Amino acid sequence: MLALFAEERPYLKPLPVESFRFFRQVTRTVDDAGLVQVDCAYYAALPAPLHQPVTVRVYEREIEILDDQGQVLRRHQKASRKGQYVLPDADRLFNPSRETAKLLAKAAKIGPAASALAYEIFAHQGRPGHRALYGLVNLVRRYARLDIEAACVSVLEQAAPSYRVLKRLLEQRAAARAADTSEAPMTLAQSGDEIRSLETYQTFFEQHAQGAAHPPSSTQTERNDDHDNDSP
Repeated sequence: MLALFAEERPYLKPLPVESFRFFRQVTRTVDDAGLVQVDCAYYAALPAPLHQPVTVRVYEREIEILDDQGQVLRRHQKASRKGQYVLPDADRLFNPSRETAKLLAKAAKIGPAASALAYEIFAHQGRPGHRALYGLVNLVRRYARLDIEAACVSVLEQAAPSYRVLKRLLEQRAAARAADTSEAPMTLAQSGDEIRSLETYQTFFEQHAQGAAHPPSSTQTERNDDHDNDSP
């Protein structure tokens, strides 16, 4: 064996520095903001065309985005938490799209403060802020428009207005309102336009109690039955 190894040794090559890297390969579509979503995180995919499919290889610590020819377009370190954006500022798109106009119009229907906050979010985040705009316009499903407007006014006064702050503020106000309602003692109304006086109920019961105390005699009942049988 040693002789065989010595004979083949000149032809052996050094082992690679690292072992073969296993990956999971998926297909994703580049969204309106130039991002792809992988495992609840968002990664810049430019220069991949918008709204086109790309191949994504998910390694242990990084991801690769490939075009339809198999060429690597981007490499990113994997996000450390859900909802994270792995997005350099140079890849952030600020020119509005048709989806941007649609979302801003929906925010304007809520009120002027909501509209101002929507424009503020887009000015700071660009198209990647569409997700926050979707959250803002969908708040009307859970909260009244007046409450959303009041919360937007408070958020706009802060240094860094955001949808997360708006949502947290609405949740806190709703919880405080629910606590006040649950702690308020319940009182039973004993009088009102829709409630009759106690004397009326007393008279009613007395009249019917007297009628029940003097039921008609059996003879009178038989006469009434005979009279009913004689009638055509």
